[in-house]
Amino acid sequence: MATQADREEILRLHRAWWESNFDFDIPKMRSVFAGERYLQYNLNGHPYYGLGEKTKLWEALKGNLSIPEISDPIDLRLEITDDMAWLACENVVRIQLAEGTEVPGVPLTPYRIRSTEVYQRDDGAGNRGWKMWHFHCSPTAAENEPRMPFGDSFASRKSK
Repeated sequence: MATQADREEILRLHRAWWESNFDFDIPKMRSVFAGERYLQYNLNGHPYYGLGEKTKLWEALKGNLSIPEISDPIDLRLEITDDMAWLACENVVRIQLAEGTEVPGVPLTPYRIRSTEVYQRDDGAGNRGWKMWHFHCSPTAAENEPRMPFGDSFASRKSK
């Protein structure tokens, strides 16, 4: 059964992950994840297998790309059962590239993203402790695009 301490720890890891994105803080990022068994489906459309690949990605991006703005989570959901948990939310992000730098698949204006985080009470080395094992991030539909078959949109749901 999940406790308040479990919820607080997962939310702490969630915040640390998003905060590490502002300046590509590699040690902070690495503290969140379950080592080489971690899998990410990155916003750029590509998978990254383990912290070795994730670290190399961040080393390539640091100094070339910055994320000066990430909104507070929108519609955050966190479900915890025993030794597994998932968290899903949307955010608005703003990405800036250094002059002359191009990163395929990454828009530069503020836009909405959605993400899912999967946690296990296993640090990747068999020790008990919450760590993120999977992260998936992708752009959302346009703010006013109707949701089939309901006809509502992010904007109309937000105004309720």
